[in-house]
Amino acid sequence: MLTRKQKAFFDRLKEMVRKGGYFPSVREIGKVVGLSSPATVHSYLNRLFAKGYLKRKGKDWELSPHSSSVPLMGIVPAGSPLEVFESLGEEIELPEWMLGSGGDTAAFRVQGESMKDAYIQDGDVVVVKQTPSAEAGEMVVALLEDSSITLKRLRRDGRKAWLMPENPDYEEIHQPFQLVGKVVGVLRRYRYR
Repeated sequence: MLTRKQKAFFDRLKEMVRKGGYFPSVREIGKVVGLSSPATVHSYLNRLFAKGYLKRKGKDWELSPHSSSVPLMGIVPAGSPLEVFESLGEEIELPEWMLGSGGDTAAFRVQGESMKDAYIQDGDVVVVKQTPSAEAGEMVVALLEDSSITLKRLRRDGRKAWLMPENPDYEEIHQPFQLVGKVVGVLRRYRYR
């Protein structure tokens, strides 16, 4: 898990590699990230190496191809709406293909059973791409008028939109809402007894 400063450093470094097509020098990195000391840049690189984000190729560095991290933003209820919408200070590792391109991505831990028929269970982690719009039928995280958030399926009929649970034991939500983002992935850890 990366600290906020390490994540910011790593994000800038990935962008430099992506734009330049090569791993930049210590001095180039320092100039872009605002660090004048090469020793401090080396310290960041060594921490990223120790955590598996970088690998060595001889004397040179390379990005590890496996994953990126996104913030775990808290709990999103798959049940009754709940007022939880803040970063827990943790991060979740995701494969690059799950992040897609453009827009911010975050993760939320699911609490409740209202989406169980969509195979989203209590304790799962949903990966959400921040967006102000979504298509009918997509699963979304929505912010309700009372500042609570919920995970439901978006439904539309003409200009009317509402939030639909995927469990007949729960009610539809017809109050006004604002989209936080749409679900692009689900992570589950299986627990055996």
